[in-house]
Amino acid sequence: MKTKLLFLFAVVAVISLLSVNNSSAQALSYDVVNNTGVDLVDVFVTPAETNNWGNDILPGSLFENGMTISVTIPADYGTTCMFDMKITDAVGDHITFSGIDACKLVKLQINSDGTFNYLATK
Repeated sequence: MKTKLLFLFAVVAVISLLSVNNSSAQALSYDVVNNTGVDLVDVFVTPAETNNWGNDILPGSLFENGMTISVTIPADYGTTCMFDMKITDAVGDHITFSGIDACKLVKLQINSDGTFNYLATK
């Protein structure tokens, strides 16, 4: 029993250390061009290695087709560069874009077939 309790304590301690925010983490900002053919109501991003989408980062309530918006990935997402993005339209359909390198990104175009293009990079 004592060994199990010590093991559990060690696991909790490691998880706590891994979840501490890195002071060198910075918010990442870039522009996104909506080339999906539909107006979007939500934009979610998550570090590529996680499965939690977190909060909607769409700066307004609607991201119209053909428009460009600026999005910011919060600094508390850590120092990772690789992100996934999920977008949803008004009827709840969604598309997921995987493996976006936000550290080198200035402008991203998202397409209706689930592909994306780097239009400008650092």
